[in-house]
Amino acid sequence: MPLPNQEFVLERTSAKQRVYDTVKDWIIEGQFKPGEKILDNEIADYFKISRTPVREAFQMLESQKLIKSYPGKATIVTELETDNIEELYLPMAMLQQLAIRLAIEKITPAHIRRLRTLSEAFSEAVKEQSRPMPILKADKEFHRCILEVAENEYIMDFCDVLWIHIQRLEYSFFRDTPLDGSIREHESMIQALQMKDDYSASILAKEHWDRTALLIRELNRKS
Repeated sequence: MPLPNQEFVLERTSAKQRVYDTVKDWIIEGQFKPGEKILDNEIADYFKISRTPVREAFQMLESQKLIKSYPGKATIVTELETDNIEELYLPMAMLQQLAIRLAIEKITPAHIRRLRTLSEAFSEAVKEQSRPMPILKADKEFHRCILEVAENEYIMDFCDVLWIHIQRLEYSFFRDTPLDGSIREHESMIQALQMKDDYSASILAKEHWDRTALLIRELNRKS
C-alpha cells in the first residue's frame, strides 16, 4: 500500500481527526483504490503516532461506509457505487432545497459578501481543473455557508455524510468536465438569497443538484 512521500507530525489531541481527514481525502482522490487493503500499522508509522488514534479514525471511516473492517482479516476500501446515484443526490437536493429556504429568513449582507467570496474562490479553483480536490472543497464551502446560515445542525450533519460519497463520485468524473454552469448557478442562488426570494432560491438549489446528478449519470454511462 504505497503512501505519499511526505512526513506528518501530529499533536496527540488532533491525531484521530487528522488521520480521518487525510485518509478520507485519499479515498476520495482514489489514492486508496476500491477494494484495496489498508493497514493501521502502516498508517500509524506514516503519521508517527500509535495505532490507537488510527483505529479510532478507521471506526469513523467505517461508520461512513468508506472502509469495511473484517476482524482478524483486513480493512478494505469500499467500492465506488455508481449504479444508483439517486440514493445520494436525491436526499442531498432535498436537504439543500430546505436549507436555502431556511437561510432566506436569516440571510444578512455579511452572509451575501461571504457567499460571493466563496463563489469567487470556486471560480478560481475551476481554472485548474486538473486538480479536482480544491474544486470539490471550494464547492462544499460555498454550499456549507448556506447550511450555516440556515442553522439546522441535523441538515448539516446529514449533508456532511452525503458529501463524502458525492465528492468521491465527482472526483472520478469531473476532472475533464466544464463547470461554467456551476459557477452561474452559484451566482443565481446568491442573487435569489439577496432578494430573499425563497421560491426561486428553492428551485435553483434543487435544479443545481439535479443537474449534477444527471451529468454524473451520463458520464458514468459513457465510461
